[in-house]
Amino acid sequence: MAPVRVRFGDFILDSDARQLRRGNRDVHLSPKAFDLLVLLVQHRPAVLDKQDLHTRIWRDTYVGDANLNVLVGEIRKALDDDARQPRFVRTAHGIGYAFCGETFDDAERPGPRCAVWLDVPGVSRRHARIHLDFAQRRVTLEDLESTNGTFVGRTQVTSSRPVENDDVIKVGSVDLRLRLWASDAGDKTRRIRRPRR
Repeated sequence: MAPVRVRFGDFILDSDARQLRRGNRDVHLSPKAFDLLVLLVQHRPAVLDKQDLHTRIWRDTYVGDANLNVLVGEIRKALDDDARQPRFVRTAHGIGYAFCGETFDDAERPGPRCAVWLDVPGVSRRHARIHLDFAQRRVTLEDLESTNGTFVGRTQVTSSRPVENDDVIKVGSVDLRLRLWASDAGDKTRRIRRPRR
């Protein structure tokens, strides 16, 4: 197998290091489940049929479909994936499985779809979304039904709302200051100075 090192969702998969990470934590998978995940990611978005997966994972050993189903279930549990509404592993009924998540090479930066991890208690895994509309030069913020809420200044965000340069966004117990960078040729770009402490 060619080495695989990709990002998807909150995860980084590195086949050479035999490691699946979520943020700064290792996610445990059994060796066979890890091999299956690597195969699915390697051949994305193609569906790999069950017979092919059996041959690649168990080689000279005969096992039933139940064994493959157990591995897929283990992967879905590790990825917080749902078989009914898959984000990463989808079932092609009667045929096999495919990796359906959006991936980025490790060197590639996801750009506007990037995720920010705030390793702070009180910040949900999917707490809030900041949407950048480059065409309209607008930034909007929405809370994703977080437990501790999202605020702009002291106002709680209850629906999608615009945010402006220098607004303070409170995510759980963390304060974030929005800094917009002007990049149009007609604008005079200025360096954003770090606040003095």
